[in-house]
Amino acid sequence: MKGLAIVPCFWVFWSLNGLFVAFNMTLTNGHAPTYLVYISETGSFFPESVLFTVVFSVSSVLGACTVYIMYRFMTLRSTDNQTQQLLCQRILLAIGLTSCCGTGTVAMFQVITHPYIHGAGAAVAFGFGAIYNIVQSIKLYQTSFSSRRVCHVRMALSVLMVIALIIFVACKIPLLMGWCGGDQCIKICDVSAIITEWLAVVAFMVHYLTYYTDFQHLCTQHSSQYEERKKKVTFMECTET
Repeated sequence: MKGLAIVPCFWVFWSLNGLFVAFNMTLTNGHAPTYLVYISETGSFFPESVLFTVVFSVSSVLGACTVYIMYRFMTLRSTDNQTQQLLCQRILLAIGLTSCCGTGTVAMFQVITHPYIHGAGAAVAFGFGAIYNIVQSIKLYQTSFSSRRVCHVRMALSVLMVIALIIFVACKIPLLMGWCGGDQCIKICDVSAIITEWLAVVAFMVHYLTYYTDFQHLCTQHSSQYEERKKKVTFMECTET
């Protein structure tokens, strides 16, 4: 594994494994009646609530690092006269970091104690995350070191996440507003919302595994500035030795 490829891989591994461990703990401790559990419910009770907070807190930091490294990668691959491209990447950086802040909010405020704050954080994390993934997938068609097939997979995962989120919202709103007229309607909407929520999260995370090829070409280097007499970390494209 070369360059900074470890960052998105570790982020995905950490987040998905932590989430599924919390899911198993929820079922083992009898805090959920069935296997159909909302993601937020995997962190509603102790002790899985502690794991939920730790997993998503660390995930928000790893996500912010991944988004920033991708920003540096895209700026290195752009020329100085591509002002529109540079501006777009700055906007995407802000969107990606906002999504990570939403993830941190989800981690710190549980759905049982702070349902509205938790819901707002989830909306920001998913909503801004979907925008970031879609736009960045389009931009990476031009600058990515990945093959065309990998670019297509990256875009397909982004589209899948958006579709899953749309279905989730369409099923969740009738439940929240009390529009379902019978138990059958409630069951269908509830099951559909749970499945699409998990599908959206998995698609969202696996999307970042496709950054592996690009991050292999990016390294950090400690450079010393004589005038300021201090050291800083700079990003550069890796060179073969």
